[in-house]
Amino acid sequence: MNKKILLGAAISLASIQVSALPFAPTDARGMAMGGTGVASAKTVHSVQYNPSLLSGGDASDDFGILLPQIGGYLSDEDEFIDSADEFQQADYVTPFDNALTTIGNALSSVIIDIDDIQTATDDEDLSALNIATSNLSSSTNTLTNGTLNLTTASSGLTIGLNSLSNKALRGGIGGGAAIAIPSKKFSVAISANNSTTFSGKLNVSQNDLNTINGYTNATDAYVNVISDFATATADFTSALDDAESAGGGVTQAQLDALEAASIALDSANTTLETFQFGTTGGTAGDNIFNNGELVDGADELTLNSTVDIIAVAISEVALSVSREFTIADRKVAIGLTPKLQRIDVYDYVVSVNDETDTDSIDDFGVEDTGFNLDIGASTKFGLQEQGTAGVMIKNLIGRDVVSANGVTVSVSPQIRAGVAYKAYEWIHLAADLDLTENEPVAFEEATQYASFGAEADVFGFLQLRTGFRTNLATSGQDIASLGFGLSPFSLFHVDIGAYANIDNPEKEAGLVFELGLDW
Repeated sequence: MNKKILLGAAISLASIQVSALPFAPTDARGMAMGGTGVASAKTVHSVQYNPSLLSGGDASDDFGILLPQIGGYLSDEDEFIDSADEFQQADYVTPFDNALTTIGNALSSVIIDIDDIQTATDDEDLSALNIATSNLSSSTNTLTNGTLNLTTASSGLTIGLNSLSNKALRGGIGGGAAIAIPSKKFSVAISANNSTTFSGKLNVSQNDLNTINGYTNATDAYVNVISDFATATADFTSALDDAESAGGGVTQAQLDALEAASIALDSANTTLETFQFGTTGGTAGDNIFNNGELVDGADELTLNSTVDIIAVAISEVALSVSREFTIADRKVAIGLTPKLQRIDVYDYVVSVNDETDTDSIDDFGVEDTGFNLDIGASTKFGLQEQGTAGVMIKNLIGRDVVSANGVTVSVSPQIRAGVAYKAYEWIHLAADLDLTENEPVAFEEATQYASFGAEADVFGFLQLRTGFRTNLATSGQDIASLGFGLSPFSLFHVDIGAYANIDNPEKEAGLVFELGLDW
């Protein structure tokens, strides 16, 4: 019986990383500082947060190289992984398997015993009939015990499957590279990046749960029919024994009893031979018993439950330009990032009964390539211009991609504002706020982040960072972050950033590593 597929499908989801499309570049410094960057990003990172910051760097900045930048995160807000571990440890499948095996063996014995009874009855072989009747009683007891075990196993299995159903996982992976040449007059940067987000869940259908429980109901009903047949057989055997024991002195009462027992046995046998039982709410094709026998293939569950996965990969090649202007006696930097953007959407729905063919996954993919644009602005404030305020509109041109299964994935404009402040030349503070709520792609929550971060630049070559981020669109998604950077001789930098859910790190966690050169 192919029931372990449910467990396999469920556990396999535990390795999937899944998510929406938040405004969340893969940047080690920004991630460590709570996800900030619209006003605080360094030159080479500005193409991800706000291209206008290319014009806001230090006069000594000549150019920067970022290669590589790699990061990923995993979010398990519904605690699917814990549920899957508990499901596996509880081992609901093995008792269900064993109970079905026991019932299958008992059914085989019952059928043999019934055939022996019918043969002995036709031959009026009392000795053989007594043996067959005793054997049927034993087989019926085994079947009854198996049914009790199946009831318990079915209950556990359905509870376990319900604990896994409709619990989404989300997360993502990303990477990028960039070369930036900053300047107050005219700055330029070339960048390439990919951001892939996933959403996935196991949908356990109610029909499948009914099917599992249907086996218990079917065997219960069948045991009752078998018990009636066994009782009728025992009565007939007793009446036949009385008649044969009387020899030539058999009475009319004994003959009447024998005839009544024979009629009752024929009736019980007819009920047995015509016994039929299907799954709850099932059709004729879902029958478990038909004409008193287990239907061919009834010991192999045909399940309708599915594993649903939606993945969105956005790949971009961009040219960022920035220039500082004087507007109302204030210097304002404006940055533009025209980019070639490719969106790949995979909407993969597979039945837990199907063998997963990785070659067929491409059949569920839809690709769309087009032009898009980011625009940002920033300005300095404070007596010594120690503060920066910025705003960024990402993906100014909205685009919709319809998946192979008809799901529309929208890449909509995202607006974020930020402020940064530099104190004592070595302390950096930053705050960002999404001004738009970013709708989820599939099974996860919407996102609208408020982020806060701080960095301490120790001796000019060690940067210690920390931050906090909360999702204003939902609760329970408060994130704490930290990280560090090394920039010896101000020639190159190595940065690592990490974050985790404050209440439960297993719910969401992320890590980014990057290496870059700065001159």
